[in-house]
This record gives sequence, structure tokens and C-alpha cells, in this order.
Amino acid sequence: MGRAPSAEGRPAVRVARKPNARTPDHVSADVLARARAIALETRHPLLVETVRAEPCELQSLNNALMDAFRELGSVEAYSLLFELNVRPFSLVAARIMRMTGSRADPHDVLQEAFLAIYRYPSRFRAEKPNAFRNWSYSIIRNTVYRQLSSSMKDGIPAEMLADVLEDENTASPAQATEDAESAARCRRVYGILLSLYTHAYLNELKPRDRLALELVEVQGLGYREATEVLGIKLENFKMVVCRARKKIFQSMVRVLGTQQP
Repeated sequence: MGRAPSAEGRPAVRVARKPNARTPDHVSADVLARARAIALETRHPLLVETVRAEPCELQSLNNALMDAFRELGSVEAYSLLFELNVRPFSLVAARIMRMTGSRADPHDVLQEAFLAIYRYPSRFRAEKPNAFRNWSYSIIRNTVYRQLSSSMKDGIPAEMLADVLEDENTASPAQATEDAESAARCRRVYGILLSLYTHAYLNELKPRDRLALELVEVQGLGYREATEVLGIKLENFKMVVCRARKKIFQSMVRVLGTQQP
């Protein structure tokens, strides 16, 4: 059966979308509302321009949030960036690990990748549309390769060496299995504690308290140097740091359901 003619007497033509054509992902209304609040607070030009778009594209928002974190150190921008990219990063890391045969812990890869983004924002450049995706994916790829190379010795996989060399530190196969299970449990516990610490840091502390902890625990400044950055007395700075650590500890205790000593 032929197609019905159009008003001009010509057959109507249906334009088909290319099979591989990709449409940009758009952020939800809730995410956009949070991004607009951050833009209102920071007044970052690129972020302000991005959240005005209708609809707002995910990659454009990622670029703007990362640029706001790079220029202004906005923890709120980093927090939203973290939430938006946990799942995409997990998928990318899993794909790279399958391609390379890596046996690294995916959670370790993600934590190291996000930590690198947090510690080295000055290396990000937002000039290209997919700048954050390309930059962050290269960080994930390098993280997997680095962990893969650390398990190698003189180009020989550690698993191959384990088959031919006796481990003098292992008393028995049962002991080796127990040690491996203990190490895996420790990694899971560490990941949980790190997540709880990050959540408390971002949600329980005031901006000045977060900056105080960052100065001494991330940047490694001494208390006297840090007081010059904050512009407060040494005694007051010590109280700020102590109070911030106590809030984080109490938040973790509430979530874990443990009792304080």
C-alpha cells in the first residue's frame, strides 16, 4: 500500500533518525533546582549561563560544576558533581577493567578517581563541550592502569608468580584464604567509613569548618599557617578543627548505630 500524498501531491517523506545518533542527556528538575541554587550562591558565569538553558544538558552542567569547583572551591558543586557521576564512572571503570583484565576493586578505582578530581581541579579546562567527560574518563583509565601495573613484577603478572613461588608468609591454604577474606572486609569497611566521612563533611559542617579541615588534613598546612588563611586566632582555629572533627565523628556514630566510648 502506497503512502498518502501530501497537500502538494507529493508522497509524504518520513525522516528517520540515524541508528547511532545520540541525543544529549538532560538533567532532572530536582538536579536543575540544586544547580541553580549553587549558581545563585557562587555567581560563577559559566554555571549561571548553563542553568538558564532549557533543557539543561548533563555534560554542560558537569563542565560548569567542575569549573565552579576549580575556580571557587565550591564543595556544593563538587558534591552534586559526585552524585551525578557515580554511576557513569562505575560503568566506565568496569568496562576498562574488563578490557585490561584488571582485578582491582571497582570501589577503590572510583574513590581514587574522585579523590584525584578533588585534589587536582586546576588541571581541568572547560573549553570543549565534553571536557569533563574526557578528562574524568582519562583519570579513571589511568587509575586502572596504575593499579594494574602495581600488581605486576618485571612485566610478569603477580598471579603467575603466585603459581610458581612459595609464599613463605602463608602457613597453609586455609590461612591464605582467611587472610584474603580479611583484606576484602577491610577494604569494604574502609569504603563505608570514607563514604560516611564524606557525607558528614559535606552535609554537617559549615563552610568555614570544611575549609579548616581541608587546610590541615588535605593541604597539610600547620595550624599557624592555616590560621593566616582563615584570619582567626590560633586558639579559635583549634576549636574550629576540634568541633568539626567531633561533628563528623558523631554523624558517623549515628549512622553506624555504635556507642561512643
